[in-house]
Amino acid sequence: MWIRYLLASSTLLLALPSWAACNASALNLDVVSQQQNYDILTNGNYTLTNTYQLSTQFSGSGCTLVVMLETEDGDRALKNTNNHGLKFDWYGRNGVQKANQWHVTLNDDTPSVTFQLRYPSLQWLNSGRYQADIEASVVTGNLNNLANLAPRRLSLEVNVLPVTKIQFYGLAQSHYDLDMGTLYSNKVIRSAPKLWVRTNTGYTVTIESSHQGNLRHQSNNPQWDILYALLFDDKQIDLRQSQAHIHRHSPTSGSSIPLQFEIGATENKPGGEYSDTLQISIEPQLSQSP
Repeated sequence: MWIRYLLASSTLLLALPSWAACNASALNLDVVSQQQNYDILTNGNYTLTNTYQLSTQFSGSGCTLVVMLETEDGDRALKNTNNHGLKFDWYGRNGVQKANQWHVTLNDDTPSVTFQLRYPSLQWLNSGRYQADIEASVVTGNLNNLANLAPRRLSLEVNVLPVTKIQFYGLAQSHYDLDMGTLYSNKVIRSAPKLWVRTNTGYTVTIESSHQGNLRHQSNNPQWDILYALLFDDKQIDLRQSQAHIHRHSPTSGSSIPLQFEIGATENKPGGEYSDTLQISIEPQLSQSP
């Protein structure tokens, strides 16, 4: 008796999507071009534009990875020690801003992208160093090793330069002729234009008198000199020295400083024209420069 077994064979086909083989190497976050000095008085839309690159390497095909970039505290700003912020704008052709974050998509065709941090002009900030870390971290993707991709950080630093400006209040010219009128003893002259000071750091104003605080007769003979006093912001300045220095330790976004002149003794002085020239300059205090 014969027994025949019919053996049927079958083949199981398991279709695996192509992304099952996708993996990525570590994230890379690098500087492409970067400047570090910010001048608060520079005109234009942006004073600084710095460029960075985010990249990885894929193995497999059809790979996609979404990465988020943000600062460690979530602000779009670099901070100084007083927590004042130098603001920046995200920019890039491959990316989108969400709140204060920048989101980019990497894939097989675009495994690396560049993006920029643009610092808007005319931000009035104290001079010094402003710092932040930006972190690139994975949001989503179709990778086998998605959970193993560690965030990548890059430290940023920008120096806000010390800036000082002094001018006559409401006037464009840097030279001013003050007519003191007829001179007599103890005359007080308050008609001088005020000084206008803008600075983002402590500063020193230097005043130099051509005749050491004297009005000199047109004959240029020092024996006819008439002594006068200068009050700078209601404080008398000693002009007998070659240079008088006034130190201020606090920045100001704009303050007016009055000037006042008090004429000394004019008895027994010949008639004629008397004059002196004051050179007034300003500079940042070096100890506060970055």
